[in-house]
Amino acid sequence: MKKIYILLTAILFVTIGFSQTYQDDLQLIQSLYGMEKKEVVDEFVELDPDQEGTFWELYAEYETKRKKIGKKKYAVLWNYVNDYGTIRAEDAEQIMNEILPLRIESDKLIQNYYKKVKSKTDAIVAMQFYQIENYLDVLVRTELLEELYVSKTE
Repeated sequence: MKKIYILLTAILFVTIGFSQTYQDDLQLIQSLYGMEKKEVVDEFVELDPDQEGTFWELYAEYETKRKKIGKKKYAVLWNYVNDYGTIRAEDAEQIMNEILPLRIESDKLIQNYYKKVKSKTDAIVAMQFYQIENYLDVLVRTELLEELYVSKTE
């Protein structure tokens, strides 16, 4: 549980840094969300010794694909945050046309890897994988939206 709080704190500091350049933010989020995240997942997902190799191999594949989608989502959100308050209707339409397919792609990815993890380990491990991934995804989105609200009210 302590590791989850460390990750939450790290994510909070990452989202506060919106004043940095886009590339710096992206690298920081990717490194924090990639490296420390594995420790949180390791603490949350209960693996038998014979499941560890298979699970972590699948998890590495999943993370590679998730990060690609994450970069795209972050780019859209970054543009939205930078343009907040000056967005026109056609800009909003373009943003939504970009972000909605990415949400669907992200959901399909986790569903796909839930099935893979389940078939290679068991249903409990797959459920734990799904739960922690969704929790962390919601957490990151919440932090980004809170940062948007804070920057809007300042």
